[in-house]
Amino acid sequence: METYEQEKDGTMVFDKIISCEAGGAQLDYGFIFAENRQKIFLIKAGQGGSIYGYENKYLKLAIKLRDLYGFSVVCASTQTCAINQMEQLFEVLQKELRVGEETTIYFMGTSKGGSIGCLESASFPQINRFLIINPPLIINIVEIFRTAKTFSGEMMHFVFGALDPSVQLGTKLKRLYERENVRVTVVPEQDHYFSQNNFDLLELAQLLI
Repeated sequence: METYEQEKDGTMVFDKIISCEAGGAQLDYGFIFAENRQKIFLIKAGQGGSIYGYENKYLKLAIKLRDLYGFSVVCASTQTCAINQMEQLFEVLQKELRVGEETTIYFMGTSKGGSIGCLESASFPQINRFLIINPPLIINIVEIFRTAKTFSGEMMHFVFGALDPSVQLGTKLKRLYERENVRVTVVPEQDHYFSQNNFDLLELAQLLI
């Protein structure tokens, strides 16, 4: 199902929304189009998260990435644990933006969305850089550590809030596997949702740019 949103009274909206079924749930994909549709930034929400995010944080970030850096942005919800979410995301991406050899793609995933992107990274070499924010290492420690160890792409950057439950394992990840193309950053005074002190997610996105 495809819908188009129009700006009303100055309210921010997506340029286009596509909804698909996966794992018995509906997944939504919200598009913010830039003039250059071959420079793409993907944002994958955490478990149960919508394309908008709390207080429209993903939509706001998408608009900043378009206006400041010229990215076309796709925000993807995460309403299911189905492992094929990345495959469907790329099917939608290919249909709308025609991914080719010259396309630049950055991926940013939070919590469960970050884990999905990390664990599926080997299957999608089209993605140049990954930003994995507060992945639940307590649940996926073996798989994520293995992925970090073997990752051979351009960049995978893990970020943990210092108050996140997984930060101690994140510190271990840094000690064991940090190198030129795998980075680990701990952000002081931030929790799992990066909700403290009016934190701007653009600061994290800029780690990839």
